[in-house]
Amino acid sequence: MYRGQLQRFAAWCGKSWLDVTPSDIGKYRRELKRKGLKPASVNHALNTLRSFYQWLRKSNGYPVNQPLPTDAIELERQEEPQAAHIEADELALIEQVLASEHVTSVRDRAIIAVLSHGLRASEVSMLNVEHWNGKILTVHRSKGQNVSLVPLHQQARQALEAYLEWRRQQEAAFEPMPESPMFLCQDPAHAGKRLGYQGIHRMVKLLGKMAGVKDLHPHRFRHSFGTEVTRRGVDPLYGKELMGIKSDRVFQRYTKGILKQAAAQAYLEAIGEAMDE
Repeated sequence: MYRGQLQRFAAWCGKSWLDVTPSDIGKYRRELKRKGLKPASVNHALNTLRSFYQWLRKSNGYPVNQPLPTDAIELERQEEPQAAHIEADELALIEQVLASEHVTSVRDRAIIAVLSHGLRASEVSMLNVEHWNGKILTVHRSKGQNVSLVPLHQQARQALEAYLEWRRQQEAAFEPMPESPMFLCQDPAHAGKRLGYQGIHRMVKLLGKMAGVKDLHPHRFRHSFGTEVTRRGVDPLYGKELMGIKSDRVFQRYTKGILKQAAAQAYLEAIGEAMDE
């Protein structure tokens, strides 16, 4: 994605990286807006350029005494993302589908169990068998921290162990060796290969369709984990560690829903009324 962003800017600008000016950056920003890109997409393009120039300077590829063309970048204002946790009734529908038996049901139950502990789909994809010790996952983060230790609750442990046992009963390509991927493709054309991010995303989307849950995607399980961590009173410092988040602001994105509910409930209790009245 970052390479593509840089290539698109280079093709549009037609200048050497050292000859790019702040005015060029401003014109590119306006061009992206003219094309109808959303503020988040415009900001991603601008932040990519900023990161690139910072790296260029650290690598002695840009004069130290010369301002970077991205120093004065102004990002687009955008609405704060809302929490997208899974409601209890939606979760019940999802669990009904997961309980049914089909070709990939054992694997899919294990994937959802792991996603439900706050991992990103990319992090689930990159798990190997050796990253599981029977109780705790060693997660190599795609963002933020390098490694997190994430304990799974009993039901999730059982789902993951059931999948590994299923693999032991299959052909050699599925044998769960320590260095092998945790989650594998099961379609004939790619059987035994690592299940990638797109494969996980497609599986969850299909699960949502079968359960009748609209807009179900892997990240919603991450939002639900953030909500659950907050509801149970886990210290935010530990919550961020479990989810691989450094920024308080980003963590609040996952917890704002439950905090709003708690504030409303506290007020109603203070005036002697109940939340459901």
